[in-house]
Amino acid sequence: MGSLVWKWRRDDAVAMTSDPHTPPDAGQFRILDAAFNRLLEALRVIEDQLRFGHCRQQIAACWQQLRRDAGALRSLLEADAGEFSRYRDVEGDPLRGLPGSGPHRDSGQLLSANIGRAREAARSVEETIRSTFPASTSEAESLRYRIYQLESITIGTLQRSPALEDRLLYLLVTEELCHGNILETTAAAIDGGASIVQLREKTMEDEKLLALARQLRQITADRNALLIINDRVDIACLCQADGVHLGQQDLAPHDARRMLGPDAIIGLSTHGSEQARNAEMSGADYIGVGPIFLTDTKRHREAVGTEYIQQSREACGLPGFAIGHVDDETIDEVIEAGATRIAVCTGIIARPDPQLAARQLHDKLLRCRIREVADESSG
Repeated sequence: MGSLVWKWRRDDAVAMTSDPHTPPDAGQFRILDAAFNRLLEALRVIEDQLRFGHCRQQIAACWQQLRRDAGALRSLLEADAGEFSRYRDVEGDPLRGLPGSGPHRDSGQLLSANIGRAREAARSVEETIRSTFPASTSEAESLRYRIYQLESITIGTLQRSPALEDRLLYLLVTEELCHGNILETTAAAIDGGASIVQLREKTMEDEKLLALARQLRQITADRNALLIINDRVDIACLCQADGVHLGQQDLAPHDARRMLGPDAIIGLSTHGSEQARNAEMSGADYIGVGPIFLTDTKRHREAVGTEYIQQSREACGLPGFAIGHVDDETIDEVIEAGATRIAVCTGIIARPDPQLAARQLHDKLLRCRIREVADESSG
């Protein structure tokens, strides 16, 4: 688009269409000014809420990049047409002063409202650009679809996070490693404080696995515990489990969610900071952090050491469960390294009294959580 020879005057802003000196696109430029302002403001609110309010750094970074790209698009258009703010008329806006939406109930509602605001503003930007700067339509359309994608990840993750909020002790059950009956062992461990149960059976025949999963589903449901199935999305779906746990080489979390639905809890194993960072945007709801120590259940993988506990917390805002030979002998070291949640297998299910073993571990985690909350309050 060629440069404008028309020079803006303050009086032109109120009645643009009636002034013969007003350029034909002035009204559209005014729309772009308002729509870009709404878009960029909403994106900033979203970014800040995620970064500081929810500590979701990776998701916040994606919204930040979207905001920067939207700002770059505006600058590109203004390099051709001049600054859109020249057409701004705040005093002449007939809708100025009308009551807004009122206070938001909580940060979640605030976030949702601004995502909606960004979505609507992006549509206004796109449709206006379509007629005024048609060559840039695809860039504007891309912004809008990125908002849709990020909205799905952001809202879904935050809506599912309360289901994990107070769950500190994660139990992994495998029939051959249980000291007693797997169903009785699981029930006892839940009574002792385990609040998430993962059924981990790598070689069991499908028919038996499904039957066992259905029995565990009943036990966990009766005790307000979550049931997670290791690897097998099909079994998780058939037994109506709460979710599935996946490895780095398994089905991608977003693909598993397509099969299990938007409310499914999906966990992802991580073994380094890069995997932890990527987990947040993959659609996972929590991560496994480890193996911290060498373990018989992960013989093929080297231990990552206790230092990865803090590294994972810095890299990822998702709940992380330290895993890998975590038991009554190693839990103090794991907590000292920064763990607030743990996943335990033989440290509970191989003990003669799984309820007592679970209670002892859970009590230490609970004391750690209480201290953490107290420190945050005093800080």
